[in-house]
Amino acid sequence: MFGTSMQREWLTDIVESLPSLVFVALWRSGADQELTGWIGAALAACMLVGFRVCRWRFHPVLLGINIHLLVVTPLIVGLYRFGMPAWGDAIVEVAYKGVLITIFVTGCVLIFTRRGFIGVDGAPGVHRPYSLTLLLASAITILWSFFLAGGGPLTTVALPVMGLFGLRRFLLARLADRDGAAGALAPVGAGAAFGAGSMDDA
Repeated sequence: MFGTSMQREWLTDIVESLPSLVFVALWRSGADQELTGWIGAALAACMLVGFRVCRWRFHPVLLGINIHLLVVTPLIVGLYRFGMPAWGDAIVEVAYKGVLITIFVTGCVLIFTRRGFIGVDGAPGVHRPYSLTLLLASAITILWSFFLAGGGPLTTVALPVMGLFGLRRFLLARLADRDGAAGALAPVGAGAAFGAGSMDDA
C-alpha cells in the first residue's frame, strides 16, 4: 500500500507541476509575456478543476503556485485595461517573487482545513505543528526573496520553492515515523491506518 500511495503521489505531483513547467519553458524561450501568462492561467485552471472533479489531493505548495498562475495574469491585464498602469508595472516587477506570497497565503487558509498546510489526513492537532513549521518556512522564503537574496529567479524563487518541497518531504517522514512509533503501542491496525492515510497525498 505504501508503494502504491507513493507512486500515485509522484504521478499527481507531475501532473500538478505541468502548468508551471510549461509557463517557465515559454517564458524562458522569449515568447510573448502576456500570451505566456494566459497559457499558464488556462493550464492552471484546467488542472485545478480537473483535480477537483477527479477528487485528487492537491500538493499544498503546488496548489499555491497554480493559484498564482491563475490569478496574476488576469490581475495585471485588468489593471492595465482599467487605467492603472502604475499598479500593473509594480506587479509585473515582482510577479515572479509574488508566487512565494501566494504560497504563504494558501498555507494560511489550508492550515485551518482538515489536512492542514502539510497536506495529510488525521486529527488537525496531530499534524498542526508540522503545518505551522511549513508555514513559518514559507514566510521566511518571502523575506529571503524580497529583502535578502540577490541575483535572478533561480536564487530568489526557484531555490526557496525547492526548499519548501524538501522541508515538506522531511516533515512527512517525521510524521510517519512518529505515527509508526505510536502505532507500536496502539491496538493492532490503528496506527497503520493513520500512517497509510498520512502518506496518501495523491
